[in-house]
Amino acid sequence: MPKTLLHRYTSSPRAFPLLASLYPPLLGSGIRIRHVAPDWSRGELSMHVAPWTANTNGTAFGGALFAATDVLYGALLSGQLGGGYQVWTKSATIDFRAPGRGRLRCVVDVPAPEADAIRQQLAERPSTSVVHTAVVTDSRGATVVEAQHTMFVRRKN
Repeated sequence: MPKTLLHRYTSSPRAFPLLASLYPPLLGSGIRIRHVAPDWSRGELSMHVAPWTANTNGTAFGGALFAATDVLYGALLSGQLGGGYQVWTKSATIDFRAPGRGRLRCVVDVPAPEADAIRQQLAERPSTSVVHTAVVTDSRGATVVEAQHTMFVRRKN
């Protein structure tokens, strides 16, 4: 059972998008979590880059959206693993491909077999690292940013 009202709402796939979108770094940058699947297997992030900023720092906006993908991936993985595990970002790399223009989007998937494999690894040892790739695309489907996160996952004691 979640400890507080905030824990209860953030552990709900229906309430998580709204609450996470109110997190100041996401709110201030215009990043929104649009959807989280009821089984925590998929989530979608998006943001809009105004036309007058796309030529100067649209790539930076793609980077901002990339920064939010580890939050979503960590939440999806935590939701599937359950309360007995902790997930956080260990390291990340980013490859900027093109300036972001218009609506930027990133879909994050955590298939159930991936979560099951991590749970099995953690049955044999106290912690593991998971590498996740995130791709941010623009409204035409062109890749703006490709990034890799190394997430650290451990069992709670």
